[in-house]
Amino acid sequence: MSRQRLHKILAAAGVASRRRCEELIAEGLVTVDGEPVTSQGLLVDPEVQDIRFDGARIRLEPPAYYLVNKPVGYVCTNRDEFGKRTVVSLVRDKLSRRLYTVGRLDEESEGLIIVTNDGEFANRIAHPRYGVEKTYALKVHGYLGAEELDRVRKGVWLSEGRSPSLFVKVERRGKQFTHVIVRIAEGRNRVLRRVFAKVGHAVARLKRVRIGSIGMKGLGRGGVRQLRAEEIQELLADCDARERESAARPKPARIPRAVRPAGDRRSAPAKGGGAAGEPRGGRPAGEGRGGQGGRGGRRSQDETREPARGKGGGKAPARRGPGKSGGREAPREGGRRGGGTNPGGRGRDTGRKGRSEGGRGGGGGRSRRG
Repeated sequence: MSRQRLHKILAAAGVASRRRCEELIAEGLVTVDGEPVTSQGLLVDPEVQDIRFDGARIRLEPPAYYLVNKPVGYVCTNRDEFGKRTVVSLVRDKLSRRLYTVGRLDEESEGLIIVTNDGEFANRIAHPRYGVEKTYALKVHGYLGAEELDRVRKGVWLSEGRSPSLFVKVERRGKQFTHVIVRIAEGRNRVLRRVFAKVGHAVARLKRVRIGSIGMKGLGRGGVRQLRAEEIQELLADCDARERESAARPKPARIPRAVRPAGDRRSAPAKGGGAAGEPRGGRPAGEGRGGQGGRGGRRSQDETREPARGKGGGKAPARRGPGKSGGREAPREGGRRGGGTNPGGRGRDTGRKGRSEGGRGGGGGRSRRG
C-alpha cells in the first residue's frame, strides 16, 4: 500500500473526521512504531508500520460503496444536532464502518446519493474538476418561457458569481408547473434552486435521477444497494476522461487592461465622466477646475472677488459684523438703551470682542468706536 498522511489513515479507520484527527495528533494521542507523533503531514504505511491511537492498533477498514435513494426529510450529515433523520442511518452496514455521503442533497430534495468510506473515491466523484454529471428532474412553478429557458442555459449571476451553463430539456409545460430535466457537473449549494428562482420560477420538487451512468432503476424511495464493481470502475473511468478533456482544453487568454473592449465593465468610465485610468472628473492629475494647478485648482473667494471701491477711489473698508472693529461710525444721538448723553462715556474698542472700556455705565449715550 502506498504511504499516506497520518490524519487521513486515522479518518479512514473511523477514528474521527480528518480535522479532528489532526487535533488528536497535536494532543500526542497517536504513536507510530512506538514513538508519539505531534507534527502534521507525516507519511506512513499502515500495512508496514504500527499505528496506534490511545493505545489501540489502527487497522484500515475495507472500502464500502452504497447507492441510496434519499427521501425528502433526510439530511446528509452523520449527526444532526436537531435530531433529524440522516441518510447514513438508512444504510445497514454489517461491519459498522464509518460512512459518509458523497456530496449533498438538501433536506427538501430527493434522489440518488452515494455513501462510502473511501475518501479518495468521494473526492473524485464530487469535485467539479472531474466533472461527473448529475441528472435532475425538476418541477418548477409557472410557465417556463423561451426567454427564461435561455437565461438558465447560459447562466445567471448569483452572489458568488455566474452560474455554470446547464443542459436543460423541457418535458412538459403548463400554466401552473413546468417539468424539466437538468444536467450539471458542479455541486454548489442549492445552485439549481437559486438559478430558477433568479428567473422567477421557484422549484417545487427536485429529484436526482442519475449519477454519471448509474440510474435508479429498481431502487425505491429509501432503498439501499451496494454499487457493483463495474459501476465503480465506470465512474472512475468517467473521471479520468473528463480530467484529460479539461487539461487539453485551451485556457482563455487574458485580455490586457489597455485593449479591453469598450463594453467591458472593467473599462467603464469613472464617476464624473472621465475615462478609465483618469482621475475622477475626467481631468488630468494635478489640474483643477478652471485649468488652475495647486489644490484642486480652486481659487479662494478673496482672490476672485473684486475689491469694493469707496467714494474717493480708495478701497472701502470691509463690512464687519456688530461688535468688531472696523471703520469709524458716525456718532449717534441718544444711543440705543438710554435717551441721555454721556460725555465722559467715550469708550474704546479693544478690537477683539467688541467690548468698550469705560463706556458701560449709565444710559449708554453717545460712544465712539475707534
